[in-house]
Amino acid sequence: MPADASSSFWLFHLPQLFLAGLMYTLIGRFLLSLFFHPNSDKVIWRAFKTVTGPFVNATRAITPLAVPDNIVVLFAFVWALFARLGLFMLFLKLGLAPTAGA
Repeated sequence: MPADASSSFWLFHLPQLFLAGLMYTLIGRFLLSLFFHPNSDKVIWRAFKTVTGPFVNATRAITPLAVPDNIVVLFAFVWALFARLGLFMLFLKLGLAPTAGA
């Protein structure tokens, strides 16, 4: 196996890392929402809202209005998890995912 074999799977790793970062950021936003008011002017809160805003807004578009905003953030997390798992299954089926073994 070549020394830089992991670099040959960049097409697999980049979307996985992006979705993992999105998932952790969504969990961070949910946890911060327990401490900050939705209109808070704290920098960390605004940063989390700015980064996750497009994904939460997309999730809000397909979620009933009766669901509170904090729960929509968790739904966005679940959708990102499903996207990550689906992408993994797709790459595995296409043979583009790294495998364990010699």
